[in-house]
Amino acid sequence: MADVQTYDISDERIDLGSGVTLPQSWHARVSGEQDVPGTITLRVEWDAALGRTAVAYAGLERAGGGVDITSQVLREVRTHWVMTRSALDVVTVDVGEGRTLGAREFLGRQLERQDRDAVESTHDAVAVYRVATALSYPPLKLVSDTLKISQSTATRIMTRARDEGLAPEVRIQEPRRAPAVDPFQHDWRRPHTGPSRPSGPSLGM
Repeated sequence: MADVQTYDISDERIDLGSGVTLPQSWHARVSGEQDVPGTITLRVEWDAALGRTAVAYAGLERAGGGVDITSQVLREVRTHWVMTRSALDVVTVDVGEGRTLGAREFLGRQLERQDRDAVESTHDAVAVYRVATALSYPPLKLVSDTLKISQSTATRIMTRARDEGLAPEVRIQEPRRAPAVDPFQHDWRRPHTGPSRPSGPSLGM
């Protein structure tokens, strides 16, 4: 099982609204990845041009002698997965009354919430969308999964929120497929069968 560690976390934080903040940058170190005989290191940064977090640097150091870092090995490095997994450790949400929740706890509580009215649904959707942006996770999918609504309904809610000025940063087109990360639970085991097909940029690309 891969061991993900975050370090060199920037003191400067980006405020995305709805109480959602994340560091300007941080590093992630991963060892024990399946089919990757070494330690992966990433530097993740907030990219204003992309409107989400992005990998600024990625490296792979072999575990020891007898290992060669080949293009095949590099294709197994899932930079998007590492970025999102590490972001869950550093993204926070201020929920008022002096309480701040980590991204995973916030999403878990939103998942359990029921009986929202239309206004509450819109505000919760905007907050979840901003958490997804901080995680570099497809925002409309996360809104749909968290609020337990269809993706078309999530799209309509976010389009209305954008048009009403509640979330002008909303981009309706999903930027990428979701990485194999469960944003609600600590079980982030990697499903891996057959040839590798990374869901995000990899070192081999």
